[in-house]
Amino acid sequence: MVSATFSNLKPEKRQFLKETLIEEFSEYSLDQAQVARIVKKAGISRGSFYTYFDDLYDAYAWSLQEVLISVHHMHTRDPFQGTIDFINDLPNNPYYDFLDKYFQVNEGILRAHNPELFNHYPQTLPFLNDASTNQDVTNWLAMVSTHRLTQERFAYPENNDAILETLTQLSQRLSEQETADVFSHK
Repeated sequence: MVSATFSNLKPEKRQFLKETLIEEFSEYSLDQAQVARIVKKAGISRGSFYTYFDDLYDAYAWSLQEVLISVHHMHTRDPFQGTIDFINDLPNNPYYDFLDKYFQVNEGILRAHNPELFNHYPQTLPFLNDASTNQDVTNWLAMVSTHRLTQERFAYPENNDAILETLTQLSQRLSEQETADVFSHK
């Protein structure tokens, strides 16, 4: 996990290191990224890097969390519409290359390297149990399908229109279900 020392850095230094990490992980997959390139570009010592982060995976996980916070800024009630908006805006997304590497390569590498570390971050899929409500199930299905369709969009950009159509259909079905639920409770 990111150290308190890193959290206490001057905001401009922390921002520069963030940009350096995102640039490294946008250009190189996690298994090709190098601490040496990061510290050289960031103008910090190798020791400082390891004071801030446990290892390269820790630095990546922190960078991923920062990117996800940035791309999830548009919270809509409808997760499918939010994903449609996200996909439509991909050509303008400054994190496109980072996200492309994440969905196509790094997600699997991160999971394989340290599943416990991966479980601390917001993209982790929760599990359902006997106490799960219908809303929990609906939310779970939305999370799984939007993640998978986003992953498909990065893997197969030529299927963009079909992916958007699927998301539109899911959005419409969710809206119809919510309307039916409202009327059934009256």
